[in-house]
Amino acid sequence: MSSPPSRTFYRRQLPDTVISFSSAEGKRLFASALAGGGAHTFFPLIEQLQTQPEPAFCGLTTLVVCLNALSVDPRRSWKGPWRWYEEAMLNCCVDIEEVKKTGINFSTFACLAKCQGLTVEPVYGSNSTLEEFRNVVRRTCTAVSENDEQPTSFLIVSYTRKVLSQTGTGHFSPIGAYDEESDRVLVLDTARFKYGLHWVKLPLLFDALLPEDPETGKSRGYMTLSYGIDYTGRQTGDASLSPQLPLSLLFGSRKSKDFIRREYKRFMQDESNRVTFESVARFWTNNFTDNNRVWDLVEPQLQPVERDDIDMVKSLRVLIQVLLSNDKYGDTIAEELRPLSSEVTGQTMGSHCPSCIRPSTVSTQIGGRALDISHAEVFYVVYLASLTQEERREIVFGTELGKEVSVQVDDGARDQLLSEAALISYAIEHSDVE
Repeated sequence: MSSPPSRTFYRRQLPDTVISFSSAEGKRLFASALAGGGAHTFFPLIEQLQTQPEPAFCGLTTLVVCLNALSVDPRRSWKGPWRWYEEAMLNCCVDIEEVKKTGINFSTFACLAKCQGLTVEPVYGSNSTLEEFRNVVRRTCTAVSENDEQPTSFLIVSYTRKVLSQTGTGHFSPIGAYDEESDRVLVLDTARFKYGLHWVKLPLLFDALLPEDPETGKSRGYMTLSYGIDYTGRQTGDASLSPQLPLSLLFGSRKSKDFIRREYKRFMQDESNRVTFESVARFWTNNFTDNNRVWDLVEPQLQPVERDDIDMVKSLRVLIQVLLSNDKYGDTIAEELRPLSSEVTGQTMGSHCPSCIRPSTVSTQIGGRALDISHAEVFYVVYLASLTQEERREIVFGTELGKEVSVQVDDGARDQLLSEAALISYAIEHSDVE
């Protein structure tokens, strides 16, 4: 049990370099920004703004605020029947316990945002100019007209507090508004136990993006997070889905397992020939001696409870099974996996993949609530993740389903499978990014 700190603090006085949002001048600046159309992003962000629950959670809480403000459905329960983002859900690129100690850096923030289905445009401060930054602030904070709908993108800054004469080092915050007249931006500080919301001169904030982060050797920076709905090529009929399809329905992953992703990344780079389903399966089974190694790469998600997600998972499973049966290595791998059947229940996955055996260990990892998905299915999704984006699409959309397939598999399921593979590919690609 850790001992209590020798000193405690109740907030900090804002320095003269910034203006408190709740002060008379802060209110005047807000009225000016509102009149000038520069508070377009303020209202959805302020509705969701919260105080970070841990001193080092500025990055996670900033992202949670943006995800909830953008109305992204996490597709998992928060409390009771309610689906809502909280910091503990952001575990695709990080180990939450480690974040409590050290926080996250710029590239990890971008990784987390991308894993939730957001379009991320990161810019290091050293690669930008003051005018470029100002233009991005204008674009994200300013409404084009009074009839503009809710904003679909927000601006996040990663900056050094010391440049603003504040205590602390690196920090993440959303930008809530821009007042063109004074050239100030409103910083929605999630560390409200320390500093309240405040206005900062835009050039000064830009200067705070430039210092080097000692952890990465790169400057801080800014990024836009977007989440737009686009129905092109989609036939799910679900207006809540975005083209990025937030979160995997099948798998999760842990940052602590980056070592195995790095090993696999080296394997793919060393392959002299094109990666095949067989070579992928051999890697993840140690030449068909150990089925369970693949669970170091991915972990099955909890079984879904929403009807749409349940139906989507069924469609995904059928689609993967058809792709497996069509692959020239499918039968060979199925036969190689049979000697390992002592580790599995012996149940098969249905008529489309009679040799896809279910693992007993997976469905019982968390009280039987994990998806009961076969090793062969997992290997195939990892195989797709090992291909180029064009190769994946050619396989997934180029495969015809036979008339015997009773479960509906539309383009929405094919898009979701591509997203499942893309998330695994992204995790592998960024496994050596600190």
